[in-house]
Amino acid sequence: MATQANVAGRGADGTPDSESDAKSSTVLIVGAGVVGCVTAIKLAQAKIDCTIIEKLNETSIAPRACGYFGAAQIFLNEIGMYKHIREKGFMTRGISWRGLPKDDGTGTFKQYGDLVAAQWLCDPNDYELPVGTGMLGLPQGSLNRLLVEKALETGYVHVDYGMKLSSVMENSKSTGVTALVEDVNTQSEIKYHARYCVGADGAHSALRRSLNIPFGGHTWPERILTTNVMIPNVVDPVYHSFFYMVDKFWGLASPLEEAILGKTTLWRYNFAVPADDTRSDEELLSDETILDLYETRMPGPRPLQVKIEARVLYKIHQRLVPTMRKGHCLLAGDAAHVCNPMGALGLNTGILDADALAEALIMVLKEDCSDKVLDLYSDERRQVFAFFVDPMSTQNKLRIQSNPPEVAPEQDSYFRLLNSNPTEEQMKELMKPYFETWRTAIRKVAKAAGL
Repeated sequence: MATQANVAGRGADGTPDSESDAKSSTVLIVGAGVVGCVTAIKLAQAKIDCTIIEKLNETSIAPRACGYFGAAQIFLNEIGMYKHIREKGFMTRGISWRGLPKDDGTGTFKQYGDLVAAQWLCDPNDYELPVGTGMLGLPQGSLNRLLVEKALETGYVHVDYGMKLSSVMENSKSTGVTALVEDVNTQSEIKYHARYCVGADGAHSALRRSLNIPFGGHTWPERILTTNVMIPNVVDPVYHSFFYMVDKFWGLASPLEEAILGKTTLWRYNFAVPADDTRSDEELLSDETILDLYETRMPGPRPLQVKIEARVLYKIHQRLVPTMRKGHCLLAGDAAHVCNPMGALGLNTGILDADALAEALIMVLKEDCSDKVLDLYSDERRQVFAFFVDPMSTQNKLRIQSNPPEVAPEQDSYFRLLNSNPTEEQMKELMKPYFETWRTAIRKVAKAAGL
């Protein structure tokens, strides 16, 4: 863990009394999560020094994202992280949609629900799964720890934990950014100065609030009950990650480590809690509630042989800022946009924000490019969210919850395609947006704009 600065002289208002008291770096990143760390790694590889401040005292291990695919894999490979993630993680070949599990007639075992459709993420005959194919699995907390280590190894990144952004005091082309930061352990305040500041501090972004940038959109009526659970693997479903389709408590199950037959391994089970469920958070998070949900949603032997490892409730939002840039401050990831997480479009979009933003900053700081490229970053990534991520993540949600599995294979055009024995070219065309639309080639965009 990085050491934290001591506070020197103070002015009458209690803030540091001179710029000499400020900690300085070329880029200040707010948030040491995945998006902040990926941004720092790419900048560091271009020999740009960064300081990351993180309000938590250590890397978060909260149950969040767990799968990375499409263009996100390509970028992670470019910065040298794909191999490390794959060594620590595992691969799955696709996802599926199913009805609820069914009793096998003995009363002692529930089979996987009827298969509605399946989406391969690789060639069906390919078991090597090169970069860009399959779903690369690793829980977000584990990925975050790998990225912090990689960032620190560069020698260009410093991480200060227990540091919470209070406000942005200066934000201009002439002076750069000066931020007032609170040490959460001592309640003292420290100035941080940088040429640019990146807000990668999540949906409740302190930087976004300090800049008075609105966060328009809506909150879905359901909440997500997320659980991590140890489960014995007794059946190979081929498509390990699967959505279970039902009007209430619909959700997604995914392995969090390789699901080896005959072994007990960690899985993620998500449930959408209906808005009209009046139970308290304590009741919803209780063993009784979760085990009742497992009973109807989880295939396998009965009685259930599980161990709950983690549980948390989340709200689901669809929101987007009107701009991802204000002066020398920029937003990325959940600080700029949030969406229904079922479908792996949340963190992966943030990772691809980091790719475009870091490249734009490299162009400005190392190549004397006009800082208008940062406006292009904002415009292009907002469009990716508004016209691709937002509608796709919305449809992912509606497809699961309001599409009876008995009729969905015929009524849903997406399912009809998947079930029609599509050609290799059709499947490539289906996945094309996840490689081309999702990722922003910021240099290409800048060249087209004459920068």
